[in-house]
Amino acid sequence: MHQYAILANPGHNRIYFDTALKIARLELEAITQAQGITIEAFGEDDLGLPASVSFTTSQPMDDAALKAIVASSIYYALFEVQADGLLRPIKAPQIYTFPNGMSQILKYVGKTNEQFTRLMINLALSACKTQSEQIRLVDPMCGKGTTLYEGMVRGFNVEGIEINTKWTQEIQAYMVKYLKTGKYKHKVTKSKRNGPDGKKVADCFSVDTAADKADFAAGKLQNFKLYPGDTRQANLLLKKNSCDILVSDLPYGVQHGNKNAKDEKLDRSALTLLEEAVPAWRHGLKPKGAMVISFNEFTMKWRDVAKVLQANGLTVLDEAPYTGYLHRVDQSINRNLIVAIKP
Repeated sequence: MHQYAILANPGHNRIYFDTALKIARLELEAITQAQGITIEAFGEDDLGLPASVSFTTSQPMDDAALKAIVASSIYYALFEVQADGLLRPIKAPQIYTFPNGMSQILKYVGKTNEQFTRLMINLALSACKTQSEQIRLVDPMCGKGTTLYEGMVRGFNVEGIEINTKWTQEIQAYMVKYLKTGKYKHKVTKSKRNGPDGKKVADCFSVDTAADKADFAAGKLQNFKLYPGDTRQANLLLKKNSCDILVSDLPYGVQHGNKNAKDEKLDRSALTLLEEAVPAWRHGLKPKGAMVISFNEFTMKWRDVAKVLQANGLTVLDEAPYTGYLHRVDQSINRNLIVAIKP
């Protein structure tokens, strides 16, 4: 048997409060299962670490499993627990292309925490079975871009849709400034997406870049696309069966809203928006691709979200380690998430 311990990121407890360790264990189970490794048991011993999770496996973790563990939202440092109780540090493999700061620099009211975003991405990757060489991530309600930046940090191609044009302008300005400041080679192109009738649906802001100059020269690129448009028209913006994972933080009905098609007022019904948008989202998802969306249980329930996804031909993962993530954010937000795959 092999025992490991993860020193928790200092911000982990602050996000999930009393459910922090439970959520961390579920995420680790999903990650290791996807790598073909089974966690036999979680440790209860005090290892002398400030906040940590320890677990036992029947086989040692290979490089792929270590990379997945290092990408977990709880990760701060990894150790192998020796027979005498001593902790042997394990050097973290390099998993990022761009620096983590890409997603962490921006601070604003209503921002989804980067660690929670990373959790959702990890669950989507664990459920995804597309076997793509390079993952393409889409956030069809990308807000100010946290999920997109997290995807870029991980080496993915990313696409985002956001109806708030002020936010999409901020994303474009930030992305270009970040790449220029960091002296990253990049090429910006702008185009438009038309509907079947030939009328413009949305503009498209696209950046091809690479964290390494040699990779850019060799054409080993990451692509960043952004559409200022209506998520319910995602089928007109995304290529069919083009995205491996869809990750999005739905409107909570507190800081967020969605525009109603009949008028320009904010519609607080997130469930109505979901019912209208999921068919378009499904269009862009590859077969065996995975969808992870988070939402406020005070405005809609997990079972209602599951019904919408199932009605659109998606398979909802309704057992651990893909369930059990309900946690309090504040007095008005009780956040949960749901994982589904496209058959």
